[in-house]
Amino acid sequence: MTFTAARLLPAAILTLASFVACDDEIRLPQNTPPVVTDDSGPDDSDPPATGYCALTELIASQCVFCHNPGAGPAGGLDLETDPIAALVGVPSALYAGRTLVVAGDASASFLMVKLRGEQTGAEGDPMPPQGANDTSVTDKIAAWIDAGALKDCEGGGVTDYHPTGYDKPKVHGREAKLHEQTCTDCHGADLTGSSVAPSCDTCHEDGWRENCTFCHGGIDNTTGAPPEDIDDNSDEATLAFRAHSRHVETNTHTAFDCTSCHVKPSDVLSVGHLFDATPAVAEVSFLEGLSSKGSYAGNGSCSNLYCHGNGQGNNGSVTHSAAPLACDDCHPGPTSGRDAWDTMSGAHEDHLREGIGCQNCHNDTTTTGSSITTPAKHVNGVKDFAPSSDTTLTRSSSGTCSGTCHGQPHSYERWD
Repeated sequence: MTFTAARLLPAAILTLASFVACDDEIRLPQNTPPVVTDDSGPDDSDPPATGYCALTELIASQCVFCHNPGAGPAGGLDLETDPIAALVGVPSALYAGRTLVVAGDASASFLMVKLRGEQTGAEGDPMPPQGANDTSVTDKIAAWIDAGALKDCEGGGVTDYHPTGYDKPKVHGREAKLHEQTCTDCHGADLTGSSVAPSCDTCHEDGWRENCTFCHGGIDNTTGAPPEDIDDNSDEATLAFRAHSRHVETNTHTAFDCTSCHVKPSDVLSVGHLFDATPAVAEVSFLEGLSSKGSYAGNGSCSNLYCHGNGQGNNGSVTHSAAPLACDDCHPGPTSGRDAWDTMSGAHEDHLREGIGCQNCHNDTTTTGSSITTPAKHVNGVKDFAPSSDTTLTRSSSGTCSGTCHGQPHSYERWD
């Protein structure tokens, strides 16, 4: 059997055998319908179908005779149940590097190659077998693909449940995140499709499931952290938590991972993430971070923290509306005075009172005593002792110091 030109047969098109060259074993039904053309003359009662409807019209009249799930679709291609899921983004099973429909690029879509009869000699025959496709029909299919290959009709015909452009996260993200519509109800528990709706992967870009910035984040940085709230609010004065960027970017400390304050999801379906019992709530958990004893009040305030504490326990607290913190906002600093210094551990007060700066004993962290030189050494859960280069001081595990420092000899001087 020889296939002549390519007729817009989204299924017969796509694969009378998945776009394989048909052989003598394939037989079409005796009642094969005539090839569809674009007859838009004055006698038509309705305007000619365009967009997705041009495709479904062709499928209904030409393709489902062979490409239906009833007795096993020809070539494994079922165009009756869900043409979008069967075509868009689906790689050819027979011809490596070919994709049936590349949304946004008709010229790269193997469907159009077969419909127009532009395949190579090694890529089988054109589709469908009934005869050449009317260019007015194939041009409409190509225009539909170039426009994004969405389930959208112009000029009448079937319409889709979702509006045009619904695959864009800004269009339906709020509805999904607030559970105004629960995607899994129609698209299946794993979002790979069901009998009533296609896989979400059909429309969304590759990797969207693991890409945090696909649904949120990506404004201040690429970590996936806000400042945009789950409900798309970006007004800094009313954000649920204003300090996200401050935490996930390097400043006076190294950039913290999401695990410091949350159970970090691996993808959109992770337990407790998008489809849980608390829509629009980003649960806080400090268990995997530096402040495992911390608690969150739900209003942007945290307490019982190692972070924001004085280094002597889980005694820190902070609110998200606070300005960027200075040294003495967490622990006493070089200018805090003797009363504040006296609350510090060991001999801090004695050293600071004698004019010995933080850099003399914590030189890896600060070389000036007033700024952080190495953020990774600050707020890291470790007491880093690193004397400056003008000393020979060593500190024992028992808490004593030996050597020379600030011009004074030390011989097993106790720190505490």
